[in-house]
Amino acid sequence: MKEIFLSFRPEYFKPLLYGIKKYEYRKRFCDEKTRAYLYLSGKSKQVVGVMELDQPIRLDFTRENYVNDLKTLKRVDEYILNKDINAIPIESLTLFDNPISLDEIRNEIPNFMPPQMYFVLDNHPKLKSLLEKQPLNERLFVHSHEAIDYDNLAMSVRELEKTDEFKKLHSLHEVNHDFDNIKY
Repeated sequence: MKEIFLSFRPEYFKPLLYGIKKYEYRKRFCDEKTRAYLYLSGKSKQVVGVMELDQPIRLDFTRENYVNDLKTLKRVDEYILNKDINAIPIESLTLFDNPISLDEIRNEIPNFMPPQMYFVLDNHPKLKSLLEKQPLNERLFVHSHEAIDYDNLAMSVRELEKTDEFKKLHSLHEVNHDFDNIKY
């Protein structure tokens, strides 16, 4: 299994944290199962945990599979148009006991710069070692991707945030979490 350091914008974290975001979308990605250490960029600037990702689905190669579901097909076509052609099934999310800040990483690895997208950790052994030592909580969720989840495939974060499931979970989490600083 490939291990990567994946940059993720904090505004996309809530649907992932709640377990309702079942696919990650990228223009380019690894062609195999992947363990991704999740770095939240922006104001957060911290590594919060680990996502297990399945092998990507190429939306541009599988488009014909969605022609019987016009809503899904429309969303898939929008992703293809934007060149986010890899739908990567999210299998699980596990958070660290304590997030690792960018400053903490830089204390160990001076001048460290997080990637805009991702990089393979085998090429960064010191960072890999630091991340692998971090204690993890129990998995927050595990998704089975035995079949395509048409109701979730190619849904943007904005679309996910409009669902009743998101609104319900967000109201529960809002009491316990400060998402501006991504504390959990």
